[in-house]
Amino acid sequence: MLDFLAENNLCGQAILRIVSCGNAIIAELLRLSEFIPAVFRLKDRADQQKYGEIIFDFSYFKGQELWESKLEAKPELQDLDEEFRENNIEIVTRFYLAFQSVHKYIVDLNRYLDDLNEGIYIQQTLETVLLNEDGKQLLCEALYLYGVMLLVIDQKIEGEVRERMLVSYYRYSAARSSADSNMDDICKLLRSTGYSSQPGAKRPPNYPESYFQRVPINEAFISMVIGRLRSDDIYNQVISIYMGITVNLADAWEPYKAAKTALNNTLDLSNVREQASRCATVSERVHAQVLQLLKEGYLREEMVLDNIPRLLNCLRDCNVAIRWLMLHTADSACDPNNKRLRQIKDQILTDSRYNPKILFQLLLDTAQFEFILKEMFKQMLSEKQAKWEYYKKEGSERMTELADVFSGVKPLTRVEKNENLQAWFREISKQILSLNYDDSTAAGRKTVQLIQALEEVQEFHQLESNLQVCQFLADTRKFLHQMIRTINIKEEVLITMQIVGDLSFAWQLIDSFTSIMQESIRVNPSMVTKLRATFLKLASALDLPLLRINQANSPDLLSVSQYYSGELVSYVRKVLQIIPESMFTSLLKIIKLQTHDIIEVPTRLDKDKLRDYAQLGPRYEVAKLTHAISIFTEGILMMKTTLVGIIKVDPKQLLEDGIRKELVKRVAFALHRGLIFNPRAKPSELMPKLKELGATMDGFHRSFEYIQDYVSIYGLKIWQEEVSRIINYNVEQECNNFLRTKIQDWQSMYQSTHIPIPKFTPVDESVTFIGRLCREILRITDPKMTCHIDQLNTWYDMKTHQEVTSSRLFSEIQTTLGTFGLNGLDRLLCFMIVKELQNFLSMFQKIILRDRSVQDTLKTLMNAVSPLKSIVANSSKIYFSAIAKTQKIWTPYLEAIMKVGQMQILRQQIANELNYSCRFDSKHLAAALENLNKALLADIEAHYQDPSLPYPKEDNTLLYEITAYLEAAGIHNPLNKIYITTKRLPYFPVVNFLFLIAQLPKLQYNKSLGMACRKPADPVDWPPLVLGLLTLLKQFHSRYTEQFLALIGQFIRSTVEQCTSQKIPEMPPEVVGALLFLEDYVRYTKLPRRVAEAHVPNLIFDEFRTVL
Repeated sequence: MLDFLAENNLCGQAILRIVSCGNAIIAELLRLSEFIPAVFRLKDRADQQKYGEIIFDFSYFKGQELWESKLEAKPELQDLDEEFRENNIEIVTRFYLAFQSVHKYIVDLNRYLDDLNEGIYIQQTLETVLLNEDGKQLLCEALYLYGVMLLVIDQKIEGEVRERMLVSYYRYSAARSSADSNMDDICKLLRSTGYSSQPGAKRPPNYPESYFQRVPINEAFISMVIGRLRSDDIYNQVISIYMGITVNLADAWEPYKAAKTALNNTLDLSNVREQASRCATVSERVHAQVLQLLKEGYLREEMVLDNIPRLLNCLRDCNVAIRWLMLHTADSACDPNNKRLRQIKDQILTDSRYNPKILFQLLLDTAQFEFILKEMFKQMLSEKQAKWEYYKKEGSERMTELADVFSGVKPLTRVEKNENLQAWFREISKQILSLNYDDSTAAGRKTVQLIQALEEVQEFHQLESNLQVCQFLADTRKFLHQMIRTINIKEEVLITMQIVGDLSFAWQLIDSFTSIMQESIRVNPSMVTKLRATFLKLASALDLPLLRINQANSPDLLSVSQYYSGELVSYVRKVLQIIPESMFTSLLKIIKLQTHDIIEVPTRLDKDKLRDYAQLGPRYEVAKLTHAISIFTEGILMMKTTLVGIIKVDPKQLLEDGIRKELVKRVAFALHRGLIFNPRAKPSELMPKLKELGATMDGFHRSFEYIQDYVSIYGLKIWQEEVSRIINYNVEQECNNFLRTKIQDWQSMYQSTHIPIPKFTPVDESVTFIGRLCREILRITDPKMTCHIDQLNTWYDMKTHQEVTSSRLFSEIQTTLGTFGLNGLDRLLCFMIVKELQNFLSMFQKIILRDRSVQDTLKTLMNAVSPLKSIVANSSKIYFSAIAKTQKIWTPYLEAIMKVGQMQILRQQIANELNYSCRFDSKHLAAALENLNKALLADIEAHYQDPSLPYPKEDNTLLYEITAYLEAAGIHNPLNKIYITTKRLPYFPVVNFLFLIAQLPKLQYNKSLGMACRKPADPVDWPPLVLGLLTLLKQFHSRYTEQFLALIGQFIRSTVEQCTSQKIPEMPPEVVGALLFLEDYVRYTKLPRRVAEAHVPNLIFDEFRTVL
């Protein structure tokens, strides 16, 4: 009959594909369960308040139109709903596809069973498939995997979360309009069961059978499968159902009367005691055997080949003992609220004399023994034929030589010529040569006969008297024995070892031994080499889910292998993380000694002070700690490069990643803790906290520099890469607040699974330390409380006139957080400016364009001042009447402009600091960037004058990439940046003009300070006012700026004209203010003076300079 798994057996291939698919689905479900967006759990109050009205469970389907109409009634909810869709549709779709594949799996299995019953597969029925060994196995696996899928979904993805995800997918995707969508069936299958994986939670009634019944399966098939299992399998009380998911049958079978009764006999306390005591005795006995076998030089090739059954039995007993003890003593296998189960577990713990350290030692030694045995067998299998041929050749040659001896030609002492023996030995030589390696059975039988013949010839022909002949015969017999041993090396032994050593049941339980593993590494770092065998033993668990996927040649092989291998490598990293942790503990002590205890030796030193500077005690302590660190490094590097599943684990890389992880953890915590401010503190805690954090960061940096040679890593490279990653990640998370489509952790280029950047609970409105730092700077430089003196780059308190902060603040940030910190702060300020400008536009719409009275005032003013080249008669009355009528709009307007201006001043200060440090620390980079920038701008200008000249194409990322470099080096002007895209706004220039002249009476000119605030009670700060207006105008078409400047020019000319006609000798203060604005405008924008002089005659500018 055709082999059931043959490629041309359609029936076998169909069920194999289904089973292969089942294993891949489970891997995907396990993978996704780690990426459930927290918002779908609606656990905390904030999420419930924010998203409660847009995230629905299945109750949505009962009143779909009602819910949607509620959403449509509130524009802000619609906006939130759209934002939520953009951020979550990708992950929700991935979950939906996984749920859909579970439903498709059971539909495919049912279709296969129907096809079998209908005779689609010729000569195959359900009965014949179940009679076939492979067929029976695959059908049982197919049903079992469906059960595992449903249980995994219920354990890992809570019912409410599933419902919310499915409803979100239904609302946000095309599923609602697609006619062929099986959304209804998927929802019926995966609706909440009421099950909770929380410890102590009650089991829902009729669970899990009612859950399994949601998609009916052929009952005849189920009863046949159970029939086969009943006759083929045996059960334990605690079992692993799939990749370490354990179930206690005493609990699981509680609702089923017959099963419960059958199990109660096994769970009788006297029986439990007997089993536990027997297990304790066996584990002690086999552990002693394994320790004996692991002694140096004990496991030799001859010994192994002569004792294969004994060694396999020992291995089997070890693994059975480990499995029984691990499963029956696991915390996950016993519900703490179930008194009877607790009692049984306590009985097992007592009678098995359970000690987790001893069990772990048994696991360690068994894994080591198994590993050595496997490696020896692999080696022997690879050399099997070559050795067999060598022994055959040697044996044959010995016989030929003996034949020559008895010919009387070879001079061997006292051996008479004997033609019979000569012919006989020649024949034996031919017989040995004729042995065929490929026919091992016949060759084995013949070899035994040849050994007997050689023993007999020695006896019957009295050859014992000649020692040399005896030696030849003994050697030949030895070679023939070796041939028998070698022919018995079979691959079946390795397969048996693989089956016996399966550790998939401990895939999750092994985590309970992590602390023991770490403690043993801390005490003895060379323990890592022994652990390697345990990790490889755990890797053999991958064979279970991959076997069928591989047999079916499924493309899922790589993805599933990567998932399980990745999980295992993460566990290996977790265990070995103790080494970097211990290293850093020693490192902190070294930092403390170096910074506080050890005095630096001066270049010149008096002889009598040598003893004081020697400081032998602290230096000995540093040497001791350094030695301990290098011993830890040695420990991890002793572990050879190992293939864990399909991932190559390089110990050097593991060490480096571990060091990076520990560094990231500690630096991220230092940054989080070091930058928390009290907003009520007077004076601000900003500078002291930055200095303190700077000292901490410097300590980390110095110690890293010190240690790099002892652990053979590039310390400075790691330091810069990881610190920049931490800061960039925190900036990214902070900027998420300003983005509609958020960057999730799994999308972030800075976040990593192996070296994760920790997230901390926010302590105020900011998400991260960079947000807190930025908001503290904005708080202390608030234009309502401080005035900024441009020439000194310093902020002073408006009331007390004390210095608040200066440009030294930015050098301190540069020292503490480096270029990345300043650059990140700059990026965050950009986002804040964008937000302020967007708020400004919506405010402009609200308070100006929707207010008829304001529009009428503006229209009247525009009629009065047109054309702009003219002089306005009775100007003061016209201007100040317009200001008075629009008084109510200036307070929010002023606030918005000042905020933008304040942030632009900060951006300028950051750019100055970045540029200064770039020129100082990397002058070649600064020069290269400046020249490249100039060259690019020259090319672009040339292209606009002559379009035939080259220009970077749309898909060329050069301009985008160089901008990032220029901003990092401070080679840019924040005032020239376009932050938002704008549309035409009616009355925009005239509103800004009116706003400016409305603020001028609040300011006065001071020869040493420039424009300063008149009354601290009505605060206006000149530099943020000018820069805020300038930035705002920059966002619009240049004709608006042109019109705005023309209005200011007209205001100056008209006011001066009025003063001249009224014979007022002094220049009015508002004209001084307006002229100063034009001067500052030209200075900040770096435009030519003629821009201002186009609107104001030179004569007025000359007189203005005499005032200054």
